[in-house]
Amino acid sequence: MVLHLLSIRIISFILMIGMVISTPSHISLIHTTYAKKNKSANNNVNNYGGSGDNNNIANQDQSNIAAINNKVVILTFGDIHKSQYMTAKPILDQYGFKGSFFVTCDMVGKDSQMDWQEIVTLYHEGHDIEAKSADDLIKLPADQLNFQVSQSKQCLLDHGINNPSTFAVPQGNAVDNSTVIESIARYFDFAINGFSPLMRLDCNNDHTGCAIYSDNGQLTNLNRYSIREWSHNANDKKYDYNSSAIFNKFIDVVDSQFKFNDNKNGIINAIPLIAYHSIDNDRTSSSTDIDLFAAEMKYLNDNGFKVLTMHDIGYDPNNNHLYVKAPNSQSIYPAF
Repeated sequence: MVLHLLSIRIISFILMIGMVISTPSHISLIHTTYAKKNKSANNNVNNYGGSGDNNNIANQDQSNIAAINNKVVILTFGDIHKSQYMTAKPILDQYGFKGSFFVTCDMVGKDSQMDWQEIVTLYHEGHDIEAKSADDLIKLPADQLNFQVSQSKQCLLDHGINNPSTFAVPQGNAVDNSTVIESIARYFDFAINGFSPLMRLDCNNDHTGCAIYSDNGQLTNLNRYSIREWSHNANDKKYDYNSSAIFNKFIDVVDSQFKFNDNKNGIINAIPLIAYHSIDNDRTSSSTDIDLFAAEMKYLNDNGFKVLTMHDIGYDPNNNHLYVKAPNSQSIYPAF
C-alpha cells in the first residue's frame, strides 16, 4: 500500500512538471503588465462604490454595476490599411466592438489599402464609415479645398454609405484655419482635427461651448470641427515600439476620463479617441503591434468600457455642446 501511494505521488509530480515545461515560453512582458494594470483598474472601482472583485459582481447593486460599465472610448482607423480589415476587425469582432473608419476615396484598392467590398462589408456589419481627404488642406486654394471636402462625402454616398457625419483633417493641422473649418462645416457635423488624449463634450469652454466662433467673432481653439484624438502611432514612435510602455500609456489615456465623468450617475463629459492606422508588426510610421492592439482591446473589454463611434456623437445647437446619442448613455448636456 505504501509503495502504491508513493507511486501515485511520483506520477502526479511528473505530470505537474510536464505541464510547467509545456507552458508556452513566448508570453510577453505586455501580458504581465496587463495583469498588473487590470488588477489596479479593478481596485479603482472602489472609488465608485464597487467591490473591485470580479467574482462578486453578481452581488453588487445595480448602481455599482452601472459604475463599472459606464466608461467610454472611440476607436478611429485612418487611411484604410488592409490590416484594419484582415487583422484588427477579427479582434474587434471578438468583443463586439465597432470602429470609426476614415476613408480616403482616392486610396481605395491601391497598394495595401482596403477595396470597396471590404469597406462596404464593414459598413453593413455596423462599423462607422467616415471621410478623409488625401491632400494637405491648408495648402489648397479655396475651390480645390471645397471640391475635396464635398467629394469625400459624395464618394461615400455613391457607394451606399449613408449619412457620414465626420471628416478627418490630414495631419490634424487646421485647428486655427477658419477657411478649412468653414469648408468642412458645409458638409459635415464634425471634424477630427488635432491631437489630445480627450474629447471634452463642452470643448473645455463653459461660455461658447463647441461653437466655431466666439461672441467677438474669433475662431475658437476648441470646437466641433477641431475634435482631438490621441495618436497611437506618435506614441509607438515615442516609446520606440516598446509594447509594455505603450500599453501603460494607453491605459493612462483611456482612464483619464474618470476625473471628468460622473461614473456613479452615468454622466459623460469627456471621451478618449484612440487613433490607429495599420495593425501589423512592421514597425513603420503607421504601425501598431498586433499583440499590443489585441491586449488593448482585451483591456477595454475586461474593464467594462463601452466602445462608441463618431456616429454616436450629436451636437446640441441650443447650448453648443456635444452629447452621446448611444442608447442608455447620458451627457451632462443632453439634447432634450
